[in-house]
Amino acid sequence: MVIRGLGRVALSSLLAVLLAILVACGGTTAEPQAPAAPAATSPPAAAGQAAATAEPEPTAMPAMADAETYLHLAVTPLPQDTFYPWLATSSGHLVFRPMWENLSTIDPKTGVSEVYPQLARDWDISADASEYTFYLQEGVQFHFGHGEFTVKDVILTIDQQMSDPLAGCKAPLKRFMGADSMTEMIANGDMEVIDDYTFKMNLVQPQVDVISWWFNILVVPCVGIRSSAHYEAEGDAMFENGPAATGAYQFAQRELKEFAEYEAVPYDHWRVNPEFKRLRITTAPEDLTRLAMLLTGEANMVDVPKVLHQQAIDEGMEIFESPLPTVGLTIIPFGQYYVTEVNWNPDTEPWNAPGETGNMVREAMNRAINREQIINELFKGRGEPMYNTTYHPSLEGWNPRWEEEFDDKYGYDLERARQLLDEAGFPGDNGENRFSLEVWQSSLPGLPETIEVAQTVAQSFEDIGINVNLVEVEFARALDAFRDLHDAHFILPVRQTLRPITANARIYYYAGGGQVSETSGLPTGGVAYIESPLYDEVYHRLLEETDPEIRESEARRMGDDIYDTYRTIPVVNIRSTLVANPDEVAEYSFGSLTGVFGHLEYAKAAK
Repeated sequence: MVIRGLGRVALSSLLAVLLAILVACGGTTAEPQAPAAPAATSPPAAAGQAAATAEPEPTAMPAMADAETYLHLAVTPLPQDTFYPWLATSSGHLVFRPMWENLSTIDPKTGVSEVYPQLARDWDISADASEYTFYLQEGVQFHFGHGEFTVKDVILTIDQQMSDPLAGCKAPLKRFMGADSMTEMIANGDMEVIDDYTFKMNLVQPQVDVISWWFNILVVPCVGIRSSAHYEAEGDAMFENGPAATGAYQFAQRELKEFAEYEAVPYDHWRVNPEFKRLRITTAPEDLTRLAMLLTGEANMVDVPKVLHQQAIDEGMEIFESPLPTVGLTIIPFGQYYVTEVNWNPDTEPWNAPGETGNMVREAMNRAINREQIINELFKGRGEPMYNTTYHPSLEGWNPRWEEEFDDKYGYDLERARQLLDEAGFPGDNGENRFSLEVWQSSLPGLPETIEVAQTVAQSFEDIGINVNLVEVEFARALDAFRDLHDAHFILPVRQTLRPITANARIYYYAGGGQVSETSGLPTGGVAYIESPLYDEVYHRLLEETDPEIRESEARRMGDDIYDTYRTIPVVNIRSTLVANPDEVAEYSFGSLTGVFGHLEYAKAAK
């Protein structure tokens, strides 16, 4: 057992030692061992578990260092750190996951390919995906004695998530609900509360992924259930004081941009009783700081770049790896606004030029990237090549030819990249100063290597004569550019989560049907990383099509166009990793989540 609680002086000293070790070892050249992935945890119980019969009493949270067993996870800062869940994206909901449960969930062993019941014990979906009936678990208790979970709490949750114009769930939920809230949906006659544990929704447009995506743990912010009774008692203040939810952990305390603390509920949870009775999630921007926290015992599980793994292994730490690839790293050339043409600058941003000119520039940018070097040096060999952004062999629409043709179409070739830029009309000054662009760099939990990747990408573009301005930003600033729709005009390495194709199509390729607001002049839907009339057409078809063969064909049709026109710069799919102290954490299985780390309640304590 390691000693906890070393102060800042000790931490600073260890950071200096670690820096010296890294320099002495030649920086990023050390090769880590390849430990086996841990055995998967038991899947979440589907239904029929015994519920607690008595309402729990609120309990005080002791100091973390006084707890007999606690799990302390240190990660990179969240893209948004807020008490109010509707103001954060899924990546910012790591701190909500321990407390909240959703109507449905996934299992780390199977990822997004299978959906399991959680607070909804069952559901019925009509053949045309326009009518849903949900049957809720009975007897599930809210934290701090705030009553039993019912349909009323689902209504409150969704109403809150649609209450703010900036809420990420508002627009997509409204599209299939046909209302600004669930309460309004009831008033319109499109939702029926049959009893406390059953409700039916009639959608204004078919939506095949309500239960597999929008009401799932994959999108925690949309239907992460909290207590309507607690909200009636405290209002918005409950989010700062500790929102009552139904998860295996309950809120203890939180300091924005620093940490969140939880305790296991003081009663038999309806689903699982965590082995770790205390949980803390700390955010720290410096990679070496997080590693030092692990080695000094201030944390027992941390997210650090893979170039630091060997130093941790040498100190007796263990690498936990997700059972399946959870995230990918892809590079997005923003500004391909071919539907709305809002803030579209093809003349000054050659990678956005229409037709063959843009295709050749984007192919050149792809061929400037040495993917093998990135995988081997920055990810220490822990990754598999990504052949098409948002697509994976385990998901709908996969085309084997993308892998077969990848070397010929995307392979690293600086000479060919320079030739393509010449042919596209950007010879520059004897191959230099062809045009200028910005590469933004920022990091996210679960993929701390993005900073180093951005620097590598910038140098790669310089190598083929493109002038690069490397800009370091917090991801929240980049996110503001995405949310403003069409304020993004840069190149950015981003984390790609393996999701159902309808979800990723909406985030990466959907322009909202081309509709533009008369007041703002901006698109009214989608996230709009990249636009195309074809992608809008396919997305709408996938929302309502239930025939597997047609869905496969449509998803592949969009994937073929993305691949053949070089819309993105795919790099690598990664099994996410955490570094843990094996004397304290014996096992933790995680995977396929935006923000990466979920199911913390199933982590196993060392005996």
